[in-house]
Amino acid sequence: MFSYLFSLRGEVNLGALVLLLSSALWLWHAAKRRGPVANDKLGNAKGAPPTFHYIFPLLGSLPIAYLFNPRAFVLNQNNFFQRKQPTRVKILNHEFYVINGADNVKALFKGSWACTSIPFVKFALGHAFGLPAEALRLFDRDDSGGSHVPHPNSIVEARNRIDYRVHESLVQFLEGKGLLPFWNRFTDDITQRLHSMQDRAGSDWGYHTDLMQLVSDEATVSIINALCGPYLLALSPDFLQSFWNFDRNLQTYLQGIPWFLAPKAYADRKKVLDAVKTWQQHARDHFSDSAIGTDGDDPFWGCSFFRERHKMFLDMDGFDYAAIASQDFGAIWAARNAVIATSWAIFDIYRDPELLVSVRAEIDTCRLESDSADGRIRFDIDKLLRLPVLQAVYAETLRLRMHFYIIRMPDRVDLKIQDWVIPRRKVIVTPTTVAHMDSEVWSTGLNSEHPADQFWVGRFLKHPTGNTHDASKSHDACAAFSTKEVEGSWIPYGGGPRQCPGRHFAKRQILLTVALTVSLFDCEILGEGVDVKEDFSLSGFGGGVSHPAGKVPVRTRRRTYGNTALLRQDEH
Repeated sequence: MFSYLFSLRGEVNLGALVLLLSSALWLWHAAKRRGPVANDKLGNAKGAPPTFHYIFPLLGSLPIAYLFNPRAFVLNQNNFFQRKQPTRVKILNHEFYVINGADNVKALFKGSWACTSIPFVKFALGHAFGLPAEALRLFDRDDSGGSHVPHPNSIVEARNRIDYRVHESLVQFLEGKGLLPFWNRFTDDITQRLHSMQDRAGSDWGYHTDLMQLVSDEATVSIINALCGPYLLALSPDFLQSFWNFDRNLQTYLQGIPWFLAPKAYADRKKVLDAVKTWQQHARDHFSDSAIGTDGDDPFWGCSFFRERHKMFLDMDGFDYAAIASQDFGAIWAARNAVIATSWAIFDIYRDPELLVSVRAEIDTCRLESDSADGRIRFDIDKLLRLPVLQAVYAETLRLRMHFYIIRMPDRVDLKIQDWVIPRRKVIVTPTTVAHMDSEVWSTGLNSEHPADQFWVGRFLKHPTGNTHDASKSHDACAAFSTKEVEGSWIPYGGGPRQCPGRHFAKRQILLTVALTVSLFDCEILGEGVDVKEDFSLSGFGGGVSHPAGKVPVRTRRRTYGNTALLRQDEH
């Protein structure tokens, strides 16, 4: 987030010397104050949000502590991210507005129709995904807005409405006709892959160095095969490793660190982009209309989404094959949040014996009778998606593990947040971490035995009495899943017109992969792996669902019904 603010207009950051000299004064000042506010003269007046207090006019509220522990900084009660009312923040010669609180966030999402995402999309595509300059300039010229009908005074040609056309292609794919065939291919692929893994596992315990990577790799391969067809991975066998290397280096690219200071990171980016170019060149060389199946997809391009986007981009000014590869890799990479969330969900289920029993009991009610024909487990997906405890695992995983900055900017009119007004063309920031860790919103149990920074599915399970505290036991058959009470506080997908269009597939993917895994495998987490933490370093925080800070060694074996497989920490 700060990478965007400090780099949008190309200004040079203050040098390390200035940062070090000012940090001592800033940290001393922050420690002395309790709950700082600014513009006290505004009092309770509404209109322009107050400015967060700062003592150095040139520096503003420079977040030195963020560099050392970003999550701790965001959750510190004395900083600008914790204000309950909309707050203006000044850092160097930049300013932005922080929006927190469920009612304020809901107002932000409701008013998002008046916002533009162009500056942020351009920044990410240029810095992280290497979109060439000629294609980036198209974003600067797009003054048409994000709606179906362009702004009245827009001068951009319809074919060059890049913001609207790209978003609309994603919506039609992930919320329209393209979702079902994509989902069906993923279902077949992940089912086949996990059953093949079970066949190799045998009935004896086998050792794996990292549960998280094991799950992530299997899910990622299935998503890529379903999304792109078989040729991306077949033509570039090392794509998977480069994919995750790119992902872990995301902040390197966003911070604008030059390639000669991070050659390996940029080499990994080149590998993934080259792999996408190779795949798409193969598609151009071999595709014909006769390859299109009844669902509209084909084995060369995979989903028709890519085939149709290829034509769309080539119709735009400034786009060549390299630019299309950058855009399309961005679409592929977006699956990473759901994949890592799946790993965390499986980790937390296997770590809790009682929860494991409860989830397995629920999942068993969704098994189809016809799954005995080929020995593969199949589920009634509609029923699976309604299981209360499994849904609670999904929701709690995203609440606890999603660390992202939702960014909006009013385009042509000021934005009203209840009684406050955010001026047009000003950046608005809402950190999911603050909303997801608010102990005033989230149930912590009858005796506060489940703090907000720990995994507990009871936060999303509601007893018929209407009290989440009564559903404290995950196996409570009377509990119902609900997010209604935390609307505006549970925000892993953002909200409003530009809410993540992949949310429907993400939920399906997470729940199905979890269901298959716990049905097919027993698992014991070994040693210190049971207490693995999230990566909250500067390079690991703020890009979405967090990676684990270490590996999770495990022993697994084929599960046969009748096994009692309770998680325990291995003592060897």
